[in-house]
Amino acid sequence: MPERVYNNFAGLRVIDDGRVVEDVTSITLPTIKHSITSMKSIAGMPADLDMPNTAHLEAMDFSIAHNNGVNCRFLANPGKHSIEVRTARQRYGVAKAEIGHESVKYRFIAAHLETNKGSVEMNNPYGSTDKYSVIRYEEEIDDEVVTIVDAAAGILKWNGVDVTSEIEGILT
Repeated sequence: MPERVYNNFAGLRVIDDGRVVEDVTSITLPTIKHSITSMKSIAGMPADLDMPNTAHLEAMDFSIAHNNGVNCRFLANPGKHSIEVRTARQRYGVAKAEIGHESVKYRFIAAHLETNKGSVEMNNPYGSTDKYSVIRYEEEIDDEVVTIVDAAAGILKWNGVDVTSEIEGILT
């Protein structure tokens, strides 16, 4: 019987350039999208085809929504940010009725793009959302790095497979 696992985030902490940021309400993680080459159908092909380039990604962005708590104002600083998002994820293993926790961390080197100052509403917190362009993205689950995308260093790595090194090896 396949094992089903359901994950719920039980807590999070955001650190921006060494400062703990409080009252973060949500993080919108980047969409990792490969660039594509479109091929028009030719004789014998019943359809057009979009072929992903496994060694190149489109630009990525992410955002942090918050209620302007402690150190949130620094999220809007222009320029480069080093942001780490630490989460505790509760895991429910359905097949064995197991409940546990795991660490999931997201690390970003990113450039601030924009701040949406939100709206002023009676009896609601004053929330804002800051958006960033990703230079480097890293995802770690229980101390194992599972994804690295580093546009500046030319690194694409998934589950231990370094796609860019494989291509460099072919070219040498």
